[in-house]
Amino acid sequence: MEQRTDIIGFYQGLRPIERITVSQWADKYRFLSPVSSAEPGRYRTSRTPYLRAIMDSLSVHDTHKKIVFVKAAQIGGTEAGTNFLGYCMHIAPSPTMFVQPTDEMVKRLSKGRIDPLIEMCPELQQRVAPSKSRDSNNTITQKSFSGGVLILAGANSAAGLRSVPIRNLVLDEVDAYPQDLDGEGSPIDLAMARTRTFPNHKVFMLSTPTIDGSSAIDREFKETDQNYYHVPCPVCGTMQPLVFANLKWEEGDPDSVKYQCAHCGELIAERHKIDMLANGQWVPSKPERVSPDVIGFHLNSLYSPYGWHSWRQIVRDFLVAKDNQSKLKVFVNTTLGETWAERGEAPPYKNLYNRRERYRIGQVPVDVCFLTAGVDVQRDRLELEIVGWCADKRSYSIDYRVLEGETAATKVWERLADVLSERWPRKDGTELPIRLMAIDTGYNTTHVYTFCRRYSADRVVPIKGQDHLGMAVAPPKSVDVTKSGKKVGKLRLWNVGVSFLKGELYAALRLERDENNVPPPNYCHFPQYDEHYFRGLTAEEQVKRIVRGYPKFQWVKRYERNEPLDCRIYARAAAVIVGLDRLSPERLAAIGGAVTSSKREARNSAISKYDRDYNDFWD
Repeated sequence: MEQRTDIIGFYQGLRPIERITVSQWADKYRFLSPVSSAEPGRYRTSRTPYLRAIMDSLSVHDTHKKIVFVKAAQIGGTEAGTNFLGYCMHIAPSPTMFVQPTDEMVKRLSKGRIDPLIEMCPELQQRVAPSKSRDSNNTITQKSFSGGVLILAGANSAAGLRSVPIRNLVLDEVDAYPQDLDGEGSPIDLAMARTRTFPNHKVFMLSTPTIDGSSAIDREFKETDQNYYHVPCPVCGTMQPLVFANLKWEEGDPDSVKYQCAHCGELIAERHKIDMLANGQWVPSKPERVSPDVIGFHLNSLYSPYGWHSWRQIVRDFLVAKDNQSKLKVFVNTTLGETWAERGEAPPYKNLYNRRERYRIGQVPVDVCFLTAGVDVQRDRLELEIVGWCADKRSYSIDYRVLEGETAATKVWERLADVLSERWPRKDGTELPIRLMAIDTGYNTTHVYTFCRRYSADRVVPIKGQDHLGMAVAPPKSVDVTKSGKKVGKLRLWNVGVSFLKGELYAALRLERDENNVPPPNYCHFPQYDEHYFRGLTAEEQVKRIVRGYPKFQWVKRYERNEPLDCRIYARAAAVIVGLDRLSPERLAAIGGAVTSSKREARNSAISKYDRDYNDFWD
């Protein structure tokens, strides 16, 4: 029996390669698993016809060596990459690599997409070694098959990208890759270097774009002929790309949305999109750059098949995001498939100084729901800002303080404990405590940890700034607290995206009141501070520099004392942890901890059971 199998394998090897494109292979051999797809069953390119040309450019008989795909969400881009892998294992066997941003994403890809791809395709089952616990030919990160191997690697591991020569390479979500990997340069360059020994190599690069000027996929796309998918108007027949600006709806009614033809002006219902997509075609916007080696495609979510991401859902998402810079950024990236232009230059401090308001320092306006504090630690002082937050994310600076004293001693920390125990009067007669205090751990880290351990995690949190974190706050991680080299406990440390929050703050500082003098959401209110505060608040600006041949945005000081800026973003991080961005106005009002002045609690430091440990530490 074994001899017969060898003979069959020998004659299969003599058969010529089936002349078939990637899309034809997918339609003929691919079946979607209910584990990985909302529409299980036979794969149909006709469901996403715009992917046909992209997949076919990956075919072994096509001349293109590099295919760049700038994509939005909900358009089937990852399935195109998965089809390419199946095609490589079946039709064009050779060393193949699929790179994801992290090792954790590699595991999800392997179990959620690659394993179902093989299990649902008999042709691949015959070629890929069965998955066995002791069989190194089929693991989470490597799938051996007749004539080649599939390697799954994370872009955060230089060792994984320095493996064997690769003929077929898929670089997925490249904008989430680190810009420099362990001092060895870009992981994109490291991976692409593996393809040099194959003159007929294929590189499929796809991603949702991120920040304008630093987006890797946008940079690659601009070097191509920049193809956009044009579809015919069902009324006048004129070909045109679908753009968000042409979605029209009645105010307050996303369900009324229709697409307005850019030529005849007729309003098109979404039910026509099926025929429009089926009759569409890719058109290069830069025909002078058409090349047999490199091709680029761009697609937004307006093309998402009927029943996936609808036009009315896109409108709803926009209405939710339009007044929130963080959400709008996500909308622009993931729905429009466009880069987000950060406005990182510092707003003129004089403008902020001149629009100061008349509320008293230390008094809380009536529309404030809760207070947070951000603390910056220096060698000889603590600087902190108490900020009041409203339900629409407007903010009031309540007080800014500098606590003089060596932060390696106890006295200044006791003064900070006194601040935490204070209550601030609101105009309606209630008093608010500091709901959450966030303290930076960048200096005198051990002393910060010791202070934080005196309180519960819902009163005081240690934070660590991460410049490249693409969000306001990441989930906390447990860290060890040591005394004299011995572990004495643990704390939850919160990583904070300082660059992200600085960009958000500067956008908020540029907001202006409307013609009725009404402040918009995210507006920042300030009392009668001196000029030094506002110069410190706008002390940095974002500049673009070339690092290892790639553009990189960095925050640069234009004024030496930037502590007000740091304290403000730390207070904002605390507000994120409390729930400002996710809770309803009713919930926000309830979490402020307000008490009536007639029932004022006796002042106390609310020191937890860790107080004795704190005093013992310094003794």
